[in-house]
Amino acid sequence: MPGFAIGYEHTFINALADFLKDLGDGRKSCPDFRDALETQIICEAVLESAKDRRWEDVRY
Repeated sequence: MPGFAIGYEHTFINALADFLKDLGDGRKSCPDFRDALETQIICEAVLESAKDRRWEDVRY
């Protein structure tokens, strides 16, 4: 991938390996889908706040 450091793609391979190991061991993976949802809600609030130039309430 032009513009990325050598080994950048290994981050994703290692993250997937950790996820699959946790899944196989019956452990909760971190971050999980709930963490991703909360992050997405915050990102959307940031965009709305910038667009409307006002504070946004974040509820999740």
